[in-house]
Parts: sequence; structure tokens; C-alpha cells
Amino acid sequence: MNPIHVKVFNYCTQTINVDNEIQINEWLSEHPDIEIDRVLQSESMVAVKDTQLERNLTISIFYREGPTA
Repeated sequence: MNPIHVKVFNYCTQTINVDNEIQINEWLSEHPDIEIDRVLQSESMVAVKDTQLERNLTISIFYREGPTA
């Protein structure tokens, strides 16, 4: 059995957007032979200035490389 690896995607923003989704989909399309073991998500918010909030989203994908990877 191949060892487990992890790919971490981290994105900070002041608006809700799909940049993480785009990054993850691009990475997945570049690695079609992986086997995903699990996915973890963590979110946090921080006050940047008076009333502005910054959102930090981290997604970790645990995977195994396939026999041809």
C-alpha cells in the first residue's frame, strides 16, 4: 500500500469567493491517479480593521498516489 500524502490549500480573503475551489479542481485534474483518503476543512475569522473581517479557509486533502503516479 502506498504511503499517505497531504496537500494543503489555504486562502485568506475579505469576501466569499471560489478561489479555493478553482485551485483544488486544477490540482485534482493534474493528479488524476490519486486516491483520496479524507478531506478536512478548517475556517477562522479575524478582525482586520474596525469592522472588516478576514476569512481564512484551509482545506487538507489526504491521498495516496496510484501505481502510475
